[in-house]
Amino acid sequence: MTQQYTILAVDDEPFNLEILEELLEDDYNLVTAENGQICLDTVKESNPDLILMDVNMPVLNGLETCQKLKEDFEVSNIPVIFVSALSTTEEKMAGYKAGGEDYITKPFNEDELLAKIDLTIKASAAIVEQEKNAAETMSMAMTAMSTAGDVGTALQFSNMSFLCKTADELVQALLDTYSAYGLMVTIRYVQGSDVKFYSHSEVIGDTEKQIIEAANDKGRFVDFGKRTLMNYERVSVLIKNMPIEDEMKYGRMKDNIGFLGDSTEARAKSLEVEVALNHLLTTTKELLMEVDYDYKDNEGKNDAILSHLHTEMEDAFQYLEMKVADEDRLVSILIEAEDKSKSLYSGGLKIEEKISRLMGDMSRFV
Repeated sequence: MTQQYTILAVDDEPFNLEILEELLEDDYNLVTAENGQICLDTVKESNPDLILMDVNMPVLNGLETCQKLKEDFEVSNIPVIFVSALSTTEEKMAGYKAGGEDYITKPFNEDELLAKIDLTIKASAAIVEQEKNAAETMSMAMTAMSTAGDVGTALQFSNMSFLCKTADELVQALLDTYSAYGLMVTIRYVQGSDVKFYSHSEVIGDTEKQIIEAANDKGRFVDFGKRTLMNYERVSVLIKNMPIEDEMKYGRMKDNIGFLGDSTEARAKSLEVEVALNHLLTTTKELLMEVDYDYKDNEGKNDAILSHLHTEMEDAFQYLEMKVADEDRLVSILIEAEDKSKSLYSGGLKIEEKISRLMGDMSRFV
């Protein structure tokens, strides 16, 4: 039998609750609350898998309610999706800072709401499962890497990062390292004009992307309750389940993710340099090949010109009234010039050898 999840809908407008009930009642167990205070009073009893929260409400608004939920350890893991008519980036940012997982504006698209509910519930379940297995995962990772403790994991990543030859390889190594810590993350990676997002989740929500983009210039660390956003020029990492309940562990984790950020940013920068150098080497090799071709082509043309000149001069002698000694002298000068020209190109073979050797050396890098 398929599990039926419970959703707590919080809205001061009865009509809005009726719409949600009609939309969700077939697939979910729906519980309603008319304002934020009622939500806080009933949330532990109803034990919902997700909360749909309006923002503008009397008694206690949605942002305040969400903050209080996230401060209560017993219910802090319940994901909250704001459903509000407020639609600016700043208002969405406020919802995210309060602890919301997503934000949908009214009037909402029914398919979008259902998709985000399903995605958020699955993502929340994945985080719970990840945290449940974190100790075992950490132990296995430490054994495999023959290191001990959180610092060993970070150092192992630093070593592994130098073996990564592409951005995808680097980000995958970073995702694996965060998994070893039992942390779920979304990564924003900038390479030139290309921006890509990666995550432990199969799907990355648009709101999550918008929040990462909007907070990119807000400092090295931006904290949203259990979530922390770490910003660098090329790499930003949103950690979704920081261990805020354990102050010492939280402090150590902040240090470790800072080290991971420094290492990732440094490797990302060096990858850019390597790509640029490879491009330069490829271009230089192509240019040297063109020079080599032109050199050989000109050598052949020069031989043809001298041979033709020699023939023309011999043909012209029969029409010129010259003494035999003078003809011999001109032929001697011509032959001497021809020999010098051929000698010049013959000496140029050393240039060809150097070009060939240089292209051979470059082939090891491109």
